Amino acid sequence: AGGCWGPGGGGGVRHRRGGIFQAWVRPQEKAALRAIKDESRLRKHGVARYNKRWRSWAQNRVRQYQLPLPVTLTSDTALMDATYMTACVQKAAALRKHDLHLWRGFSKRVLELKDEFLPEQLGYILWGYGKSSFLEGSFYADFVPTIKRQLPNFQSHALMSFMWCMKRVKWQDKDMLRIVAQHSLDSMDVLRPSDFIKVTNSLAGLGLSDSGLRAALSRVAVSKLEQCTAQQFRDAVHPVTIGCLWTDDVVVYLLERFRRIFITARPMHLMKAYEAAVVCRVRRPDAWRALSREAKQFYVRLSQRHIPDAGREPSPMHWDVSRHLADLGEAHRNAFRWGPFHIDIGLEELEEDERRRCLMVDTPASFFYGTDEYVPPRLLQHKMLTALGWDVRRVRWDDWSNLELDSEKKRPFLTNLLAGSRPVGEELSDRPGSKPAEAREKLRKFREVLRRAEEEEQKARESRKIDFDNEPWHVEGPPSRYMVP
Repeated sequence: AGGCWGPGGGGGVRHRRGGIFQAWVRPQEKAALRAIKDESRLRKHGVARYNKRWRSWAQNRVRQYQLPLPVTLTSDTALMDATYMTACVQKAAALRKHDLHLWRGFSKRVLELKDEFLPEQLGYILWGYGKSSFLEGSFYADFVPTIKRQLPNFQSHALMSFMWCMKRVKWQDKDMLRIVAQHSLDSMDVLRPSDFIKVTNSLAGLGLSDSGLRAALSRVAVSKLEQCTAQQFRDAVHPVTIGCLWTDDVVVYLLERFRRIFITARPMHLMKAYEAAVVCRVRRPDAWRALSREAKQFYVRLSQRHIPDAGREPSPMHWDVSRHLADLGEAHRNAFRWGPFHIDIGLEELEEDERRRCLMVDTPASFFYGTDEYVPPRLLQHKMLTALGWDVRRVRWDDWSNLELDSEKKRPFLTNLLAGSRPVGEELSDRPGSKPAEAREKLRKFREVLRRAEEEEQKARESRKIDFDNEPWHVEGPPSRYMVP
């Protein structure tokens, strides 16, 4: 007899049927083994065949550039030196710590130590602030001048982190862009191809306007991009760089090469390539004509396929505009995709020239931080939609906050905004810039209006609730079954 593994046992192994691999396992263990096997097969299928990464760029960067210094995030910041402070910022960002009090304490200490950081440490700190999306104008106003002084000593990673952070917070500094572009050209030999892509995307997204620097970057772009792997090259095809930065030769190279490596692309890369092709077709007709027949057919097929897209969640201001449009009797559709472009509010009624109208809701994220100037992606989107036949009207956050919660003012405002017809291809112009103090006051008022609107909406929802515990209700039928006391 004997036990399972004792003398005479062996009942735990099915002999003559493959040895130990045919052992009986518990149900929980079987489920775990099956899951591991399925995940291994899925990873092999996704990585080996399609060459796709499983995590975002930011998370891969965390694993590639991780500081090994053990730190405690809640330590007294006054006791931290430059090295410890760098590790704390890196760890807090990597672990997605969005504690406002924590980041304000870090910011105060970073400004105290700003002259003691090494260039590589500044790179880690800037990446951490970009990853956390911590937005406090006074911190960046005091910190950016130090970065500009240290910029000639920046290596590839620090330069990329700096520009990525500035793009995330939408920081406007034209002199900074010129210095970064010139430093990129001077250090092109040591600049990693993946970092070069991030830097150029950020320069285009922040509005590099120097034509000489843009031409110089275009002359060295193809040779640098040739060093990219397929996974790195996916991010190079960006609609803003194609519409605002590169010359026609670089645009042709980008669109031609993406056709050959598209199997490595995720849906977000495919969507950007689709938009980039439309931008090229409308804004760069000479570059589009220079594409091969196969490339043109590829992008036509790309426009016809289904590309998964999560869409965009409307903001509270968006919903407020939509409610007042409904009060005016305007049939409309909220937050939808038209080709590769996202439309905030599309009106159903056609104009006399058979153009459709749409309302774009411009929250503070549509502008450079603390200014009234649109960011280049918004300007490009407006140009593309008007060129493709849309009559675009815009609801700015500062105009909307001036109306506060008065519906009697908002409805006439929307009526006047929708009246008449705008010329085809109308340019989106910026308003005269306001002082920083005025911009902060307008932003404070806008947040206050949103808070009050949310409180009123919450009160309205509470008033519509039915309390079934205190209010008896009756449904026709036998009292023993349908009566609630």
